[in-house]
Amino acid sequence: MLRLINPIKTTVRVLSEAAPRHAYSTSAKTSGGTSKLLTVGLPFGVAAAAAYAYYGDKLGGAPAAAVNVEPAPAAAPKTPIAAALDPNAFVDFKLKNVQKLTSNTSRFTFELEEGQNLGLHIASCVVTKFVKEDGKPVIRPYTPTSDADRTGSFDFVIKRYEGGPMSTHFHNMKPGDAIAVKGPISKYPIKANQHESVTMIAGGSGITPMIQIMSGLLKDKDDKTKINLIFANVTPEDIILKDEIDGFAKAHPDRFKVTYVVDKPVEGWNGPTGYVTAELIKKHVPEIGTGNTKVFVCGPPPMMKSVSGPKGPNFTQGDVDGALKELGLTNEHVFKF
Repeated sequence: MLRLINPIKTTVRVLSEAAPRHAYSTSAKTSGGTSKLLTVGLPFGVAAAAAYAYYGDKLGGAPAAAVNVEPAPAAAPKTPIAAALDPNAFVDFKLKNVQKLTSNTSRFTFELEEGQNLGLHIASCVVTKFVKEDGKPVIRPYTPTSDADRTGSFDFVIKRYEGGPMSTHFHNMKPGDAIAVKGPISKYPIKANQHESVTMIAGGSGITPMIQIMSGLLKDKDDKTKINLIFANVTPEDIILKDEIDGFAKAHPDRFKVTYVVDKPVEGWNGPTGYVTAELIKKHVPEIGTGNTKVFVCGPPPMMKSVSGPKGPNFTQGDVDGALKELGLTNEHVFKF
């Protein structure tokens, strides 16, 4: 920038100009849902340079020399960090910490880069992999339970099963160890107001995909979907993520209702007991199967067989059976995780 300052006769003037220019950039938070798997919109900051220039002529009557002022170069905008997941390759993630939730279930938090999120869309899962000492890989699907928009880390909630190689591997991991993850794998893409109501029937660790869906729908202020959750466990102590679920119910009493069912009640238990039957479902979700609705089911094989019928060959949905068929629901109404 060139500015020419002319002298003024018989008068001593000091011309000074302060030309601060500040550019601030903030990024709006993007939604978790996207059709692009490799990159998602992420919050990012763009730093802008602030330049301060001072101009002045020499004291006295001598002509002031022309002053060339080089503006400070603007900082290059930061490139958005790509989503952490790769749908075509396994990526290693380091374990940050482990939090015990029940006697056999823990929350495993893994590291991401600062400002980076996992790259999930609702509802989707990932596959995890580790290689045994004999060189054979073990691969299993899991649904992250952390919010799809969370940056810097993500969570798995995993129950340890006796003889289960992957769950045992997770529960033997220490902070700093890594697990290979690939995805996301789309399960049931769902958007705000896609359904008037959603019923979720989960057993044990089958709550994880339900957490992903309810979290995504309930945080959207424009969504009006009514959500009913029936969550079955062996004992009250086995209820995974109860604090989070109760938090949803407290924050959204007009949209979210939860019914806990246990097979082996303890003294003081006031909820339903036994198995999830057609009668129990109808009692706690009387409107099930009416209007624009969807029913999601996830749990151990015996529960799936009793409630919805098992999945079909090669992980297909299969026909609806069990309690939901008894209630008049069809394949169109039900999705099995």
